[in-house]
Amino acid sequence: MRVTTDSSAYCAELATRFAAQPGPRAEETAIMAEDGRRLCDTGHVRSGIAKLRRALRAVQAGG
Repeated sequence: MRVTTDSSAYCAELATRFAAQPGPRAEETAIMAEDGRRLCDTGHVRSGIAKLRRALRAVQAGG
């Protein structure tokens, strides 16, 4: 079981995991990840995490 928190450290972890994904990325997915990072950086951690998670799922699915 993985426990996560709404923290800037978790935002950074998700951004790192996204960046480490191999293969091409759709522009929409890259923009979504960048939006997530920006939200985290400006204090909107929960929204940023949600966007980063969506971007990570999309890139893992081939987008």
